[in-house]
Amino acid sequence: MLRSMTGYGCGEAFIGEKKVVTEVRSFNYRFLDVSVRISRNFFLLEREIKKLVASYTSRGKVDVIIQFESPQNDDLNIQLSTTKAKQIYGLLQQIKKETIIPGDINISTLLSFRDIIFKEEEEDIDDAGYWKAIKPSLEHALQAMKQMQDTEGEEISKDILQRLEDIEKMAGEIELRAPESLIARKQALKQRVKTLCEDVGVDEGRMLQEIAILADRGDITEELIRTKSHIKQFMQWVDTQEPVGRKLDFLIQEINREVNTIGAKASDSEISLMVVVIKNELEKIREQVQNVM
Repeated sequence: MLRSMTGYGCGEAFIGEKKVVTEVRSFNYRFLDVSVRISRNFFLLEREIKKLVASYTSRGKVDVIIQFESPQNDDLNIQLSTTKAKQIYGLLQQIKKETIIPGDINISTLLSFRDIIFKEEEEDIDDAGYWKAIKPSLEHALQAMKQMQDTEGEEISKDILQRLEDIEKMAGEIELRAPESLIARKQALKQRVKTLCEDVGVDEGRMLQEIAILADRGDITEELIRTKSHIKQFMQWVDTQEPVGRKLDFLIQEINREVNTIGAKASDSEISLMVVVIKNELEKIREQVQNVM
């Protein structure tokens, strides 16, 4: 069955008493685009995070948010860097003196600079140590996201297969209607030629030959064969476990092309009406296909 690109998952793990909370959100996108939000202290782990995400999904825009939560009774260990504050204050005074910029330099001005007040890390854990906690948390989130994608993909598959069966049925009705429509087309052409050539001598055999040629241009047998073949292939791909979203999108275009040709060639009101219905169903399928891998 198909797999949706839309999904959400959340996972947790611990480093001592510190909890790692990971959220993963996935949305429609033509390619795989992974965005990671994590403390800048761990940006070197971003490559491993993206690599793990890619092992779970092949397409979609995936947002990964990783946060570290300390226990409620945890001492925040807020630190003040007076040295940095003095250096920044001195530089601001120098800029103010040399540029004659109006305004006061106060505590609010200093607090706008990062790292003057900061939280001191208690644990001396390297990237490998943090990755041991982040990885299971991320895996739990990705597994939950995949389960949601599979569930939604199953519903999408059911909807698409039902619509394809309806289209296949209508294609069969068009196929039954086509010979009768072709005969009616020949008769209409013959009557029109007779009316136009009423007072003119015309070779009856030659006239019938030309009418047959014109009528055969409205033959939709080949288009119907290709349409049914595409539908069969589409159903097979829907039932596969591989990512087939792009293949299905291409196939929808091909089916739509054949149906358009059928509508243009068949001068028949009943066939034209069924073509309109088929095109409407194809558009709904196309919208669904945009959301699968």
